Formats: sequence, structure tokens, C-alpha cells
Amino acid sequence: MRAYVWMSCGMYLMNGLATAVLGTVLAPFLAHYHVSYALGGVFVLLQFAGYLLGVPASAIIVKRYGHRIAILLAGLCIGVAETTIGCLPWLPVALLMSCLNGVGLAMTQTTIASSMIEWFEGRRAVIMSRLEVAFGLGCLLIPLCESRLLAVHIWQVGFWVVGIFALLISLAWPFVPINPESNANEGPMDAYTRAPKVTSTQSKVVFMALFLFMILLYVGLESCFNNFLPAIFMSYLGQRADVASLTVTAFWTSMVVGRTLTGWAIRKVNYSQFLLTSIGATLLFVMVMASWRSISLFYVISCFIGLSMSGIYVITLVYANHTFPGQGSRVTRWVTVFAGVGGAALPGIFGYCMDQLSVNQNLWLLAGFTFLLLATLAVIVYLGSAWTRKVFS
Repeated sequence: MRAYVWMSCGMYLMNGLATAVLGTVLAPFLAHYHVSYALGGVFVLLQFAGYLLGVPASAIIVKRYGHRIAILLAGLCIGVAETTIGCLPWLPVALLMSCLNGVGLAMTQTTIASSMIEWFEGRRAVIMSRLEVAFGLGCLLIPLCESRLLAVHIWQVGFWVVGIFALLISLAWPFVPINPESNANEGPMDAYTRAPKVTSTQSKVVFMALFLFMILLYVGLESCFNNFLPAIFMSYLGQRADVASLTVTAFWTSMVVGRTLTGWAIRKVNYSQFLLTSIGATLLFVMVMASWRSISLFYVISCFIGLSMSGIYVITLVYANHTFPGQGSRVTRWVTVFAGVGGAALPGIFGYCMDQLSVNQNLWLLAGFTFLLLATLAVIVYLGSAWTRKVFS
């Protein structure tokens, strides 16, 4: 299974590249087609629509043809979409390819994540943190690559790089051995976490709703930071665009470092302790960012926010699956859907607020979203403890 894990990391690296490449060159991309940022929003919405199609498509293909075929098709979708966009085709074709890209992203994430959750019980967080490191590396590397390509005015080559990589790694999947019974539970294990006693239909609905709301909030927050940090930096501190763009580099560098450390940390503390610490630290850092105007502090805080947020998604996903044993595929599909909803909805709300409110007010709005995330986790922990005591009393 080591080969499967490493190849899955390669697919997550590809997902990170494909997720970030359009946003990195959005301005010249839209300028090429002589359209406004409004159409850029259409590209995002179509990718989200494809994302919603990819989740059920993954379940159907895995059931009929297995994980290998589902991952192969997912990579081919991304490869075809990215290389076609890189050719700067007729605008409707580019819009269609954005949707196809979303299908591939969702199929990759859903298929691989659900298999890891199912096959690596007892060390889910350790394995999933490796995938998240690979995804973060993709999000970090493609802006660095595109910055060089932009300098020589061949920014569209970045799409070809992503597309060709996706096609090559997809075509390697027929040769990857997949044997879930082989050494799946050999290696570092997650720290013990007692699962809440979710027995009644009411408790199942409540817990699932709370976990999905957490995912929606977290992915929306991450997307807000990823997309708006440079704009906040420029408006809040009056800096140039090239200087402001370094905030995203700082954010993703610390995210990659944090995700690397997550696999170690989760062996020492349980899921709820990890999440309470991470979200609490994120709230503190966002409040500091909103309270002091300092260029050097802004960079430092961007790093600390990336570090504290780095493990929240994967541990929430694992915690949700831990709460509903034997339902890994279903839970992971719902989590993937709500991640897509959060990644589309919260940045849309925040973007509207950026036009209506001051930058300082918007930073406190982000702090409010983070507090809501922390409060939701607190409810999960409280109800889990209360209902467990009730079951055993």
C-alpha cells in the first residue's frame, strides 16, 4: 500500500496545482478574452458546479469499476481541462473546461480520501496529513512557477505544465498495486480518541450537521485568506501588488510546514484537543491582525495563521469519520460537497463585504467566522461528552 499512498500524494499535488493555477494568472487570463472580473466569477461558479457533479460521479464509478478507474478518469479530466485552457480556446470552450476541471478535482479528492479513511483505520489522520502536505505544495509551487512565466509573458504555459503532469500521473495508475489488506495499519498511529456515542437518529443528524457546518466554515475561511490576503495588505497598509502577493506565499509556506507537523502532533493529542488548539490560535492571530497595523507584523501573522489553520480540515474530516464508523464513503462525500459550498459561498460574501465595509471591519468579520467555527466545535465536544455520559449512566 505504500505505492498507493505515494501515488495518491502525487494526485493531491496535482489537485493543488490545478486548484491554484487560474487564480494566479486571473488578471492576464481575463484580459486575453477582454472580459471583466464578473466573468472570472463565472469560471469559479462553473468549477464549483463541476465539483458538485464529481462527488456522485466518484461514488458511481468506484462502485462499478473500482478505485483505480475512478482515479484514472479524474486525472484525465483535469489533464484535458488544463491543457485545453492553456491553448486559450474559444471562450465557451474555456468555460466548459473549467467545469470539467471541477469534476476531476472532486473525483480525485473524494475517491482517494474515502479509500484512505476506509483502509487506514487507526492512522487516518497520519495518512491524510501527508496528502494535505502534497496539496499545499501544489498551491505553493504553482504561483512561484507562474511568477517566472508572467515575467516572460508566457503565463499560459502554466496550464500546460499542470495538464501534462495530470495526464502522465493518470496513465501510471494501471501499474499501481492496490491491496487494502497489505500493511495498511503498519506505522505511526493516531492518538486515541473516544468516539461520541451517536445512536439515535436525532443525534446522528445533529452531529453530521455540525461537522458539515465546520467544514463549510473552514474551507470558506481558507479560501478568503488565499484569495484576499494581498488585497487586504494593499488596502490596509498601502503596499504594492508585488509586495502584497508575498503574503499568500508566506501563508502557504506555513500551511505546508504545519501540515507536515500535523502527522506528528496527532500522535500526541486527540482530535478534539488538536482542533480546539488550532482554531483557538487562529482566532487569536486574526484578532491581532485586525488590531495592529504593521507591515512586518502582517507577514508574521500571515505565517502563524497558515500554521494554525494547516491541520483543521483533515482532522475535522477524520473526526467526522471517527464519529460515524463504517460510513467513511458517505461521510467523505458529504464533507467534499460542503467543502465546495464553503469555498464558493464565503469568499463571495467576503468579496461583497470588501466593497461595502472598511478593511478593518472585514478583518473582524473573518474573526467572527473563526469564532463561529470554534463555537461549533465546542458544541460537538460538549454534546459528545454529554450523550456519552447519558448512554453509560
